[in-house]
Amino acid sequence: MGQVVISKRGKDAGNTYVIVGFLDGSRLALADAVRFNVTNPKAKNPKHVQPTSRCITEILDFVEAGKDIDHGRFRHFLSLLDENALVDEQNRDREAG
Repeated sequence: MGQVVISKRGKDAGNTYVIVGFLDGSRLALADAVRFNVTNPKAKNPKHVQPTSRCITEILDFVEAGKDIDHGRFRHFLSLLDENALVDEQNRDREAG
């Protein structure tokens, strides 16, 4: 949990999410601070997301404590990510196959 992923499939392809849990044993619970948060996550098949090397430990701390994260704080944590680095990482993974 806390890992940053990028959607590969669906109408949300290209969107960045953070894993905040697991649903039904086979689906990921994702949050993005815009439409989906910790208490109302998006369910997504793990095959339809691309993991990144980024992890937001502050979000993990909130989830493990059973606390919801307000939108402002969640957005702040996401803004700390270097968006260009995520895009570069996504492109490298595509080129690798």
